[in-house]
Amino acid sequence: MNLATLQSQFAKALHYQAMGEECDIASDQFTADERMQIYRNNFIISLSDVLLATYPMVEVLLGEECFRQIARQHVLSHPLEEGNVVHYGDGFQETILQFNQVIAQAPYCPDVARFEWRMDLARQAQYEKPITADLKPLALLGQVREEQQPDLVLHLKTGCQSFDSLYAVFDLFTAIQNQQFDQLNIRQSQQGVIVIQANGKAQCEALDAETFQLLGYLEQQQRLGDIPEALLTRLNSLMALELIDGFSLKSI
Repeated sequence: MNLATLQSQFAKALHYQAMGEECDIASDQFTADERMQIYRNNFIISLSDVLLATYPMVEVLLGEECFRQIARQHVLSHPLEEGNVVHYGDGFQETILQFNQVIAQAPYCPDVARFEWRMDLARQAQYEKPITADLKPLALLGQVREEQQPDLVLHLKTGCQSFDSLYAVFDLFTAIQNQQFDQLNIRQSQQGVIVIQANGKAQCEALDAETFQLLGYLEQQQRLGDIPEALLTRLNSLMALELIDGFSLKSI
């Protein structure tokens, strides 16, 4: 068996799609598949731990035992396609949807998972931050001439993510952080922004509808002149949250 075939068979065996005997594993006191099961168990536990680190809010809601059952299903149905596990965990909300009892008891769990994945994407983007040499600091805004102001493009911090949900996921995030659940009403829609601070901690802020709409325009890097004037009155709200990294000028 050549190396490529062996690697392919081993990957299949980890997901119960091949037997240990098909991976050139020797049998003696233990059968080849019993030896393979040790690899499977370690593989599933390791990737489940990755999912646990990515989805701590979901684990709080479901409990560790239930979470690990769902994580096991996700690991077996979503093969790891690269050696780096940093990007592993996408689509976990779809796996949760396969567990009818969970959805019946906690229908908001898939949205919480979607929220945490967006948070993880923001963190990945922060660590892989591109160099934007042409970005001007906000301190130079006063030098922009009045006739140039419609051409202003305000750039959000790298990894800044908008998020909306049918559930109060931002309030849930705060409740879990503070261990205060008395005032939480999870069954109300909410929208807001996720951004990763320099220390790696997530900043998750709920926004009113108009501020959230303005955030969407800025995500698309729209010129101020192309944004409805009524929404521009909400700029101070985004500025106060320190979401703007700088600006550029883009003429039509």
